[in-house]
Amino acid sequence: MNRDGAVDETRSPDMEELELLQPFSLVRKVDERGALLPLDFDALPFLVRRVFTVSGVPPGTRRGGHGHLRGIQLLVCVQGRIELRARAGVKTSKLMLSPDGSGALLSAGVWCEQCYLAPDSVLLVLASESYDPGSYFVDPEPQ
Repeated sequence: MNRDGAVDETRSPDMEELELLQPFSLVRKVDERGALLPLDFDALPFLVRRVFTVSGVPPGTRRGGHGHLRGIQLLVCVQGRIELRARAGVKTSKLMLSPDGSGALLSAGVWCEQCYLAPDSVLLVLASESYDPGSYFVDPEPQ
C-alpha cells in the first residue's frame, strides 16, 4: 500500500502475513499545563482524506462491526479506553487503545469493532478514503 492508500492490484496481501491491527507509535507530551498529542500527517503511511471522532458512547457498547474494501485508517484513543477486535479470514486480533498508548493502523479487508470500556471514551479516526457506504462490509468475510 502506498502513501495515497492505494493497494497494488497485482498482488493481494496474504492475511496470514498481515498484522490485522498494526500498532502506530504516538508520543503524548504531558506537563503541568496538560497533554498534547501531535499527529504529523507526513509521518502517516497514507494521505488523510477524512477525519472523524466517536464520543458519548456508553461503557460496554460496541461500535464499528464492519470493514472497508478500500483504504486504510488510523484509530487513536484520545480519552478513555477502547478495545479493538479485528478479523480477516480465520485470523483474529485484539488491541487495547488508551491515550497513553499507540494508535492502530487498520488496512482494507479487515473487519473491526470497538468496545468502549470507560465513560467519556473518545476515538479519533483518520481515513485515506472519503465516506462511501458502498465500501463497507459487515460480515467479517468480505465478498
